[in-house]
Amino acid sequence: MVYSAAPALRYTPGQEHAAVRPTGSDRARPDAQILTGLYEELYDRIARYVTARTGSRDLGEDLAAEVFVRAVESIGSFRARGVPIEAWLFRIAHNLVVDHYRRSARRPAVVLDDAMQIAGSADTAAEVEQRLAMERVRQMMEHLNPAQQEVISLRFSGELSAEEAGAVMGRTAGAIRELQRTALKALRVLMGPEAAHPGAAGPSQDVGGR
Repeated sequence: MVYSAAPALRYTPGQEHAAVRPTGSDRARPDAQILTGLYEELYDRIARYVTARTGSRDLGEDLAAEVFVRAVESIGSFRARGVPIEAWLFRIAHNLVVDHYRRSARRPAVVLDDAMQIAGSADTAAEVEQRLAMERVRQMMEHLNPAQQEVISLRFSGELSAEEAGAVMGRTAGAIRELQRTALKALRVLMGPEAAHPGAAGPSQDVGGR
């Protein structure tokens, strides 16, 4: 899925960078310049992750932008204690998704309007079929438990390594790989015969060897 251009951050990088540039014992902190680069690199991945968790592309884009606003606001509290900054940002995204559903008092759900929008934006019949198949996967994911949904979203939509996903979920990389294995097994059962079809859409066990 191609997302719209990442909206501009609501701060002036030059000014913020001068204010939070790490010195001495603070060199473990990411500064605003680093966050600006990460924003350009990770915005789409975070938007895909949030969209996978909420079923709404618009919400995915809004919360992805909010992740970086929150990151700038809390930049002084970050300490690199072996946790990748990518995992820190996805953890903020995770918390925003949790807060969203806590406020709305409902579980994540796939939005039908988004499915129709995705199909309508495709250029060819093959693309329509592929995108609707991915919507089928998302619908089936609603029947997985929350941890299984989260690991699939982080690993495939967010494109995180097992180590990075583990930092977000508070698990070891080995535990993440095992959770992913059981989640994909459950998803294949839910998908039925179509999951075994060579052209079927859906996540495979491997994520770039990570």
